Amino acid sequence: MRLRRVAVAAALVTAVVIPAAATVAVAAPTSSAGHAAAYEALSRPSRFSATGTVAAVSGRTVTIKISSKKSMTVTVTGNAQIRVNGKTGTVADLGTGFSITVNGTRSGSDYLASRVEARGKKTQAGPAVRPSASAPASHQARESGADRPV
Repeated sequence: MRLRRVAVAAALVTAVVIPAAATVAVAAPTSSAGHAAAYEALSRPSRFSATGTVAAVSGRTVTIKISSKKSMTVTVTGNAQIRVNGKTGTVADLGTGFSITVNGTRSGSDYLASRVEARGKKTQAGPAVRPSASAPASHQARESGADRPV
């Protein structure tokens, strides 16, 4: 009976010590190939999601203001799903001030949007109102009294 207890205790110690030692050996790579593999894993594309306000649109690039101090530039892919005010749209339909949510992939410092949802009203620049150098002829005639009945 005593021999059985010693055998069970030895088996339990072996079951705990050997996997723990193997984990430590795997966790510490000893070659530069291990470091290269770790770097490659970090540089793989990862998913991202961002919400903010459109600050600028240029071609397929959209700058999004995330907070008062932070903004990001996102390139919209050619096959991206774009919804503007609940309808299918294009990057050209986006305007400054729109509320926007983008989803896509990040590779290094490049953000590629595969899905864009925006809400807002696009403002159109109207003609500039400039005061004229001289008053209209009808105004000049009234001032001179030429149009008053005699």
